[in-house]
Amino acid sequence: MELSTNGLWWVLGAAAVGLGLGAALSALTRRLLHHDRAIAGSWWLGAVVTSVLLALLAWRVGDRGTFAVYGFAAVLGVPLAVLDWCEHRLPRQLSWPQLGGVIAGFEALCLAHNDVEPGVRALGGLLATGGLVLVLAVLTNGGVGAGDVVVAALVGAVSSWIGWAQVAGALVVASVLALLLLAVPGAHRDGERGQATVPFGPCLFGGAFVMILISS
Repeated sequence: MELSTNGLWWVLGAAAVGLGLGAALSALTRRLLHHDRAIAGSWWLGAVVTSVLLALLAWRVGDRGTFAVYGFAAVLGVPLAVLDWCEHRLPRQLSWPQLGGVIAGFEALCLAHNDVEPGVRALGGLLATGGLVLVLAVLTNGGVGAGDVVVAALVGAVSSWIGWAQVAGALVVASVLALLLLAVPGAHRDGERGQATVPFGPCLFGGAFVMILISS
């Protein structure tokens, strides 16, 4: 997509903001990690990844109000993905504020645009995907954690804000990524019953991000 001069500055500004926010939140990542990890907790990893994510969102998402909501989810999604990758957990200190902020942001957009349809759809997607993963958590007896349920609800909300097809697409992409992670050494661990478990949080985030980029 060709960028205008204003569009280019918008993308560069988003990238710069991402650098600052990512570097700042890396301190929170380090604090929540149970073990010291030089790369995972480094300021530059959080800064670079967050900068790239916000730049891509600024490039693809037209409405700046929607960008703010997606950007908020992406900024908190980086430390959550790092924590889940390293330690297979999604702390509620980050996941619940992330979900709450997205719900509040979509509510504000519905009021500003005087259009409740995407908000109702987002709520339906939140309940559908959160409920689906909750059922999986019960059936797998711990194979899927409570944090995955919260993140799935978030993914359902941000995906269905665009449309129902995007919800299905996000879940398909997340499932494919999870299967690919089974082949990555160190990306999964064996549970108490010998089954392999993968960090599903990054997969869910990846599925939603892909659908936002290709559908915006």
